Amino acid sequence: MMRDYDWIQIAYIFDTEPSYDTYKSFFREVERYLKISDEFNSIGLDLECEEKKSSCGEIAEEAAQLATEEPSFRVKISTEWDNVTASFDKDGLGFPKYELTPYLTFTTWIYALKDTDIKEHQEKVEEYRNNFAKIHQFAANIFDPKWGFGRRGGLAIGDDETVEELADRTRPPLHEYNVFREETVEAIGREQVLSAPAYYVEELDSGGVFMAVTEPPKQCGHEDQPCEEVAEQLGLSLAKTKRYH
Repeated sequence: MMRDYDWIQIAYIFDTEPSYDTYKSFFREVERYLKISDEFNSIGLDLECEEKKSSCGEIAEEAAQLATEEPSFRVKISTEWDNVTASFDKDGLGFPKYELTPYLTFTTWIYALKDTDIKEHQEKVEEYRNNFAKIHQFAANIFDPKWGFGRRGGLAIGDDETVEELADRTRPPLHEYNVFREETVEAIGREQVLSAPAYYVEELDSGGVFMAVTEPPKQCGHEDQPCEEVAEQLGLSLAKTKRYH
């Protein structure tokens, strides 16, 4: 039986590896966007962005160099609600072989995104949820993946499918979190995508769309989330997440 973990994972799939300049742009811009000043932890290094130690630009360059040269990569980005960890493993097993299918995963623990009975805290939780969606839209704008998919509980797809096959589809199955490339948006119909009754829908600079169908950290099939309604409007099947990667 597949076990769900207490995190949300989102994967970006690429035709070719992101470049050094793309990684550097992401780490520079995400620091400015989030106004973070905590640690970037990568390949055993603690890279701090503090005025007296080094500039944020140097941090971005170091992280980008590691991402393009090392066989595994992990950067912890501190946000106001928790950490978002960006990572890949070129030598790892399971999730598609990196040399065949370049990818980048983002992982976030769900605890700060869960409902609370304290009203003033709940308002902050709802702000965190919106910011969670925004940072993934922000990342998708910079990385411009061929396809992006994610869910609460760990990355998973159907038993008879591969990530590579799904990424090649113009109409991939609908996950809780999705990055649709422009070709997919046009095939479905841009207005159909932008008017979908999902939690968060935003156009990307590339003409693609980032869509969070569910309100994080909620799931399809639970808590009255609109997954079936969104899938019906888009003419997509709901993802059958039976096999972990």
